[in-house]
Amino acid sequence: MSESTYLFHDTTGTRPANAMMLNALADLYDPFSRRRLREAGVRPDARCLVVAAGRSRVAAILAEMAPQGEVIATDIDLSPCRRHPRVTLLEHNIVTDPLPGGMFDLIHVRLLLGHLPADHRETVLTALVNALTPGGLLFVEEFEATWQTSVLSAPNLDDADRLFTVYHHAFQAALIESGNDPRWGRRAHHALRRRGLTVDTRGDTGTWTGGSPACLLPHATTEVIRPRLIAAGMPPADIDSFRQLLHHRSLVVKSNLALSHIGRHAG
Repeated sequence: MSESTYLFHDTTGTRPANAMMLNALADLYDPFSRRRLREAGVRPDARCLVVAAGRSRVAAILAEMAPQGEVIATDIDLSPCRRHPRVTLLEHNIVTDPLPGGMFDLIHVRLLLGHLPADHRETVLTALVNALTPGGLLFVEEFEATWQTSVLSAPNLDDADRLFTVYHHAFQAALIESGNDPRWGRRAHHALRRRGLTVDTRGDTGTWTGGSPACLLPHATTEVIRPRLIAAGMPPADIDSFRQLLHHRSLVVKSNLALSHIGRHAG
């Protein structure tokens, strides 16, 4: 993946916010990933690959579920990754580097493929499918940036709706400008089926209250990509107001819709 086009590449001195964002993503979506792994079933001797591990606990969860197996976790930058005695960490660029050798019973990739240019995404997805053993599982987990209709309650509903709508449009524009396809979260199901996999898709959403750890995610995100949001048309004053609103105790919003696609290889 090209670091220059990745929307969340840390180039603005926002390392604390970037770390907060990665931690929030893991805290919010690791439980959903764990449920999906349990639903699918993981063999005790499974050989597993976690692509773009970040701060997630998915590799450690797989190490617990496959105590006689092998777990390899990769990322372009290993510094945020959690360490586990049964997980092999590998610095790896999914676009330019070959996959680790051998076949895998389970491959997990979360919140990565949508950030790749379309041609790279197609190539990477095909490579992941081809690395599956017969009957192997490919987990592709993404979410839809559904901020525009998020607000359930706020000190001023109209003002909150306006701020979330402005943020939604600027965030979408920044994603697209960076080569991200905001439709990918939904289209992953079709992409897996087109490659011959049997696909099961489940969604997960909930509610967040202002000031809660969950609201740290958009709060940190707005700091990490602040210049991109401004360039996409979100006024700095609106960014500041939006970030203040995320800490207001009377705010209640819907979370992003997380989509977990499990593709099973024939065999």
